[in-house]
Amino acid sequence: MPSPAVYRSPRASATAATVLLAVSAATTLAPLGVGLRLYGEAGDLATGAESDGSALMDTAQLYDSVGYLQLVALVASAVTFVIWFHRVRVNAEVFDPRGHRFKRGWAIGAWFTPVVALWFPRQIAGDIWQAGARPDASGVRPQLPQTLLNLWWATFWISNATGRVGSQYLGSASAQYADGYQQAVGWLIASDLLLVVAAVLAVLVVRGLTAMQEERFTESAAPAFGLHGGTVRG
Repeated sequence: MPSPAVYRSPRASATAATVLLAVSAATTLAPLGVGLRLYGEAGDLATGAESDGSALMDTAQLYDSVGYLQLVALVASAVTFVIWFHRVRVNAEVFDPRGHRFKRGWAIGAWFTPVVALWFPRQIAGDIWQAGARPDASGVRPQLPQTLLNLWWATFWISNATGRVGSQYLGSASAQYADGYQQAVGWLIASDLLLVVAAVLAVLVVRGLTAMQEERFTESAAPAFGLHGGTVRG
């Protein structure tokens, strides 16, 4: 039997996740910019405007270098996001103990489990979001719209999919030719652009869920202390 859920303010983990998601988005702008340059140089080579491909090779090396920086920032933001995600999942049990399809451990494990990672985290996020709904007088929780969650999740996985397509093209025989290489870079540019959007949407999810939980906890705790409002600190 799991221990009873205890509410702890997610503000600190939310701040860490928000900052590193912003850093991840910023570092993705570098490969995005270099990728656009690389795309243009591949086009020049394909049309004969560039003869020896030396500019393309130099830019490709720069693209690899900034890609490593992007990867480091992405991993760091992912770690802080999962820590925050687990925290709000435990908190959600305080508000609604029975409204969850998966046990707490899946708030971490679902991200690293093949296949189910495609939809388990999104379902967990939806349950957390819905747990923050304010019950009516009869105790019924109204269904909250989850448009933001849908946009974030779709953008995140479309970015992953386009990135995989670009990497496959880059490793194929057609990438030995300038036009094939340009096509591969085009997919990678699309992936980076969507990744920036996904990071921004993830920040909105973190801020929205954190604010919702703090508000609900304040409302539930205030009567016990004879209060009628306030904020949660921690």
